[in-house]
Amino acid sequence: MSVQVEEAATNTNPIVSDDIIKVEVNELDSSPSVEKDATGSSPGIMGSAMAAVTSEKVFDVQEHASGAMIKAYTYWHKPWRAWYLVAQAIGLMAALLGSVGTWQLTLLTGIDSLGILTGQLMDNIGLQVEESMYGKMLPLTIFLRQGYETAYLAQYDLTTQEGQMAMVAQNTAFLETYLGSTRCCTGMFTNMWYHGVDDRGRENDMMNKANEDDYADDKAQFNILVANPPPDPNWHIYGLYKDGNSKNPTVMETFDPVTGRPKDPYRYPAGVAVNQSIGNRVNWGFNHWPKNDGFWYKTVREKDLAEGDVTFSRVFMWDINKPVTLKTHGIIPIFYPQCGVDKSRCPGMQQKRVGAWVVGFKLHFLSQYLSSLQLKGGFIFYVERETGNFIASSDAKFDSFRTIVDETTKKVSYAPYEANATDFPLKEVKARVHWLLYAREGKMSWADVKAGAAEVDIRDEGVQFIKVTSLTQFGVDWIGVISIPWESVMKELNDTKFRTLLLGMLIVGGIKAFLETFRAYVQTKMIKRAVIPGM
Repeated sequence: MSVQVEEAATNTNPIVSDDIIKVEVNELDSSPSVEKDATGSSPGIMGSAMAAVTSEKVFDVQEHASGAMIKAYTYWHKPWRAWYLVAQAIGLMAALLGSVGTWQLTLLTGIDSLGILTGQLMDNIGLQVEESMYGKMLPLTIFLRQGYETAYLAQYDLTTQEGQMAMVAQNTAFLETYLGSTRCCTGMFTNMWYHGVDDRGRENDMMNKANEDDYADDKAQFNILVANPPPDPNWHIYGLYKDGNSKNPTVMETFDPVTGRPKDPYRYPAGVAVNQSIGNRVNWGFNHWPKNDGFWYKTVREKDLAEGDVTFSRVFMWDINKPVTLKTHGIIPIFYPQCGVDKSRCPGMQQKRVGAWVVGFKLHFLSQYLSSLQLKGGFIFYVERETGNFIASSDAKFDSFRTIVDETTKKVSYAPYEANATDFPLKEVKARVHWLLYAREGKMSWADVKAGAAEVDIRDEGVQFIKVTSLTQFGVDWIGVISIPWESVMKELNDTKFRTLLLGMLIVGGIKAFLETFRAYVQTKMIKRAVIPGM
């Protein structure tokens, strides 16, 4: 090894001044060839160095440096030794494990965040359904209250055929202009009774044995409008006898297909149901409306409706016209005498609840609406709490009712599905109903089902986020079950989590390798350009 020493300053006294001796290493063996006593050789080195500075000759460290100094230079010039590599490997592993730990914490945080967002999504879905139903049911409520008030202001007696006929134009206009594909019908029923139901709307021991063939009132009257999908004309249905009858037959005549107006019922002779020379009116015979039509009779009594109150009935089948579907009735009671919607108008007056005015609301649209929601591969359905009947689901292709064919007569009839029926066709509904009624909090009835949320492993479908809601507006009480698959919610996270881990580890390893390379480079440079103090 040869060392060239240069004077860094112009001071002539190298010991007193802050002279810097610059050493350039050309070669250093791993075993020193010269070993001298450090104390005895230092003056020689210093003197030789000063002489080299003066004479600008090459200074050979091996001739003048101590053995300890030579060993130190040799050791630090070869840093890649076994213990050092082990230490660096441990440091790298620690950094990688730290990266994995950070990734795991980030992943768990992401899962929790997605769970919270999924809960919020299901809340929003429930609110969307409520808002949709509210938007359709509120106008029905307004229609009934406004119509009842109009009859009061115009002094139409709704217990008579004349008073009911006076409301036909207004009612037809509403059906034509508002409900669209969900429109159905509206009807008034007065002075008709069914003794198989008591004053509180409960079926009694006379059910199916009481006045099956009459209305138990000689003034029984009704007037119904049915809106058919275009181009079919609408139907006008009413009692044959103008002054009422306990067995008042049902007659039906279509609207004028050209003008769209109902035809004058009084062009027929009194008591004549059918006359082809006059019109196309048909006789449907006796129909027990309080017993058979849409629960309005029971609902008025169950909820003890006061004048001006509006509510909705339980869900029932409708197959009088197309489409065949489930339906509910908006209901306002009819009192005699009438005081409209302001109860303060009739202080002390003795009134009697004599019937009801209803407007039908078809529910076939609901499944189509539910199927349009952004469910992220999930499923939603609704059940009526009181009856346990299935109402609708996000499977728009599934009919929400049974089709029954009599093997003998081949007659077709329809009935709602019970949601917990063992033969329910949709496996998604069966699995969730089983969890809801049997596994969630033990065996329970629909009346005991409460709103809430949970993560549930549903048989072959895997883990599901499930939200149970209640739709309770305008007198209805429906249970909603919203479910979204865990895999669907976590799909994007699952697709990227390992890629993210690998990328993080590569970044950590790359940074570690860069720092080590930079450290080795700097150390080597420092050895090659060493500063030897005290010379």
